[in-house]
Amino acid sequence: MKNKIILFCLLSTVLLGVMNSFFFNLALVPIAKDLNISISFSSWFILGYSIMVTVGSIIYSKLAESIQLKKLYLFALVIFVLFSILGFFMDHFYLLVLSRMAQGVGGAAFISLTMVAIIDVLDRALLPIGLAFISFAMALGSGLGPLLSGIILSITDWHMLFLFMSCAIIFIPILYFTFPENKVENKTPFDWLGTFYLLLCILFLLCALNINFLFIVFCSLFSLVFIRHINTVSYPIIDKKIFNNIIFVRITSLSFLLFFLLGANVFLLSYIFSYTFNPIQSGILFFISALIGGFASIGIGKNMTNKNVKKFYRIGLYIFFIGYLISIFNSKIGIVYILTSVCCFIAFSVVQVALNNLLDLELKESKKISIGVYNLCNFIGMSIGVALFSKLVIIFNINICFIFLLATVITKGFMSNNINTAKGN
Repeated sequence: MKNKIILFCLLSTVLLGVMNSFFFNLALVPIAKDLNISISFSSWFILGYSIMVTVGSIIYSKLAESIQLKKLYLFALVIFVLFSILGFFMDHFYLLVLSRMAQGVGGAAFISLTMVAIIDVLDRALLPIGLAFISFAMALGSGLGPLLSGIILSITDWHMLFLFMSCAIIFIPILYFTFPENKVENKTPFDWLGTFYLLLCILFLLCALNINFLFIVFCSLFSLVFIRHINTVSYPIIDKKIFNNIIFVRITSLSFLLFFLLGANVFLLSYIFSYTFNPIQSGILFFISALIGGFASIGIGKNMTNKNVKKFYRIGLYIFFIGYLISIFNSKIGIVYILTSVCCFIAFSVVQVALNNLLDLELKESKKISIGVYNLCNFIGMSIGVALFSKLVIIFNINICFIFLLATVITKGFMSNNINTAKGN
């Protein structure tokens, strides 16, 4: 029973963390007006959070090798709640962005450490349903975030978006008294310099995607510096040996493309819905689609075994294929895009559950840092999906954009052919 309570709390924080990624999208215009700044400046409310969550996924996974998971999770929750409350009282742009980035420092732990806990700490009997509920929480959060933020903004001002997230405070005492002590490996020096290089890589990549593509030059430069660094130090932030596992690299690449599709889907469908529905209606449609997808992940998770995981993965790709295909050939009918939204969220949930199970099958050592790299690539994939299709939708019509997504699904299908799932039962 205690393990189930812990799992519920961890998955609830995953839900809050994903919601928070989408929470301020609708608030950029009112924030810009209230603070008398440009929209590009207000976008740092999203960019700052994304940077901290992306880099933090690696940092927490690395720290989990030498620090108790319970201590890391409680630290993350305290930071998340504290700066959610402080952000509510702030009215200065830089202090607000700092609060938002500090939220990201806390929120970065939620997905990575929850996966570590489910795979490596909690009762293995909870593994299938735990991985399924991670997918459920992520799908639901991506739909519930825009809906709740739209409702809050229609009732009160954007400061309440900060305060709402402080509800995570209820999980601090519960996890303090229930979370078990876990075995940690020998303590090794933490690679702060490598972390700094990685932070700059992610910072300039996201700036290139969201502000000016010329930042890619700095991203490339620091990427080379980072690669050289991890090849020369004794205890790098990312152990290069994990990339010798070809199956892990392939699974991570497939997950990167999956989150690329998620980012592209959310952006394109939001763009399409904005011409047909008001923000609340659009949020309700996303929420319903995400809810259906979430329940699909639970059903799949209960029935997934080591032997049929690849079968379910292919089913997810077929659902993606159908959703994009009907949009390409029936692009002027509003109900078609609603069906596409439902198909995409169901497909995302099914494929993610399958990939998470494949990851658990493959990881025998260096689990924590491997999970960190896995989640790092997921966050980057989603950011690239949003940024790329925000540009493509200006150049091409919607049909062509969905053709690009269809090509990505086909690529995922070919890439998955050589993954061996014959381990275990």
